Amino acid sequence: MADSSITPDLEGLLGLAASTGIDVRPTLLRVLTDLFVQRRIRTTDAARQYIQITLRLLDSANLESRKAVAAKLATDPMAPHRIIERLARDEIAVAEPILKHSTCLSFDDLAAIATAKGGAHAEIIAARDPAPTETPPVTISAGDNSAELAESFFSAGSAERRLILMSLDYASLPDDTVQQTSDVTRRLETAALKADAAGAARELERALGLTSRLARRIVEDASGEPLVAAAKAIGCPTPVLQRILLFVNPAIGHSVDRVYELSQLYNEISTQAARQLVAIWRDADPAERPQPRHAPLFASEPASTGRRETALVRPAAQSIPRRAVLER
Repeated sequence: MADSSITPDLEGLLGLAASTGIDVRPTLLRVLTDLFVQRRIRTTDAARQYIQITLRLLDSANLESRKAVAAKLATDPMAPHRIIERLARDEIAVAEPILKHSTCLSFDDLAAIATAKGGAHAEIIAARDPAPTETPPVTISAGDNSAELAESFFSAGSAERRLILMSLDYASLPDDTVQQTSDVTRRLETAALKADAAGAARELERALGLTSRLARRIVEDASGEPLVAAAKAIGCPTPVLQRILLFVNPAIGHSVDRVYELSQLYNEISTQAARQLVAIWRDADPAERPQPRHAPLFASEPASTGRRETALVRPAAQSIPRRAVLER
């Protein structure tokens, strides 16, 4: 049985896209494709739903969106065959990178496309390298994709952000270091009640392993969805989240209705999706690992910092009477 937290209902997700009043399909299509090329969609059920939803979105996507998907999948040797074949039969502006570079199409596939489409499609296929598998595929940088996906989230509107968070349930959760303790929640709430945005950012920085600039961006975001995702990742109870939203950022807290909307979003998204977004943030803007502090080996060696440190002093060798040595 599929885990519903990993593979949400397809119809429900598409219904969400249709009910927002804003065409968020291009964003959803881009997000799902980015997740695939980053290998964040790993389970069989998630991959099956990725194929289904992408094929349906491609049917109504505009030309630029279809071109973007084709460009991302053309050099991916693990791209789903059904999607690649669909793109290869599209307009030549979409199909060209697929026909030139994709290793997912067999000789029979290419011959059938050339016969069916003719024209420019057939010309590109005829000029294609007869042994494309001998050419190493272009490497796709996961870090670059993470940066694009992270920026897409921050630059999106509320409806698109909500859809991105819902779609992140398709991704497999990587290893992470998110701290989910009551102490973290308490410290974050204390900072928020003091209207200490900088202090709240520091708590998120430590708990989520983020850079200070990214933690500040989350806290200072005027719409509030990044803070909701961060709070979900560390396991804040809903009443605590509401107090944080009311006090930490005046742009959010001035509207009780907005706090209520964000609380609803908090209850709708999964911890899986929130922590997946945190992982994407960390990939996009990795924090530097602290260097280990130098500990002097001898008492005569000065400490490397201004703080008083305990030197490791070797004990003096025990003296042995000369007579005892001679008698051995």
